[in-house]
Amino acid sequence: MLEPSNLNNFANIIETERGDMKFAYVQNDEIDYLELFDHFLAEEGHHELLDPSDRIERYTYLINHNQSKFIFKIDGGVENRLERRLIAKITGDFYFNLIHKLAKISQDKCDIAYELYLVAFDKKTKRHYMIFNFIEGRSLTRDEMKLHGEQVKNCIEKLHHYNLVSNDVHGGNFILTPDGKIKAIDLTNSGFIWLTKANDAIELQERFNIKIKVPAMAMAIKKFTHGFKRLSRKIRGKKV
Repeated sequence: MLEPSNLNNFANIIETERGDMKFAYVQNDEIDYLELFDHFLAEEGHHELLDPSDRIERYTYLINHNQSKFIFKIDGGVENRLERRLIAKITGDFYFNLIHKLAKISQDKCDIAYELYLVAFDKKTKRHYMIFNFIEGRSLTRDEMKLHGEQVKNCIEKLHHYNLVSNDVHGGNFILTPDGKIKAIDLTNSGFIWLTKANDAIELQERFNIKIKVPAMAMAIKKFTHGFKRLSRKIRGKKV
């Protein structure tokens, strides 16, 4: 199988527009990601659908192209919550920020997450499209998260260094590769990252007894809001 990451120039992300579509993609002299995008759209629905989401308009497909595997993701979800829309206005487009942050990780040869090769946004339908690399391996069980605790900790701390967070730390959001490496998937880079890092710290501590350092103020705020949510759910008779 060809390794497209060896051909990518992560230092050069090309941004362009075509009709209603806005693109950002990594330069690659042998793989034209715009052409791959067009090829997929022409055959949408004829690829293997992975992990169908319970969220409307969110789909993930596996693509085989020239002896390489890619993940093609469609996210048509529109954020209706006012506070999230306001934060997005301040911080910018989630996926267009993400491709730049993941490119920096790849440039630094910090092998802790997936690679993102193309992001597209349809201004008319409000759909986002992404092309990722396919990571061989499987997700971790709860016990394996504890067993590989040092690697998980190292992975999260490095993500935080690049201002990326998991914001939902569980085995399904990490891949254990055949050679024993752990890589994070389904990352977050929107919102107030300094605050969201505390979510990772709290979840790591409570679920897997893994401790990481985050700003004290962020931890204090998040612990208060977590406690308030638990109390609210308890009062309403819901599972805590």
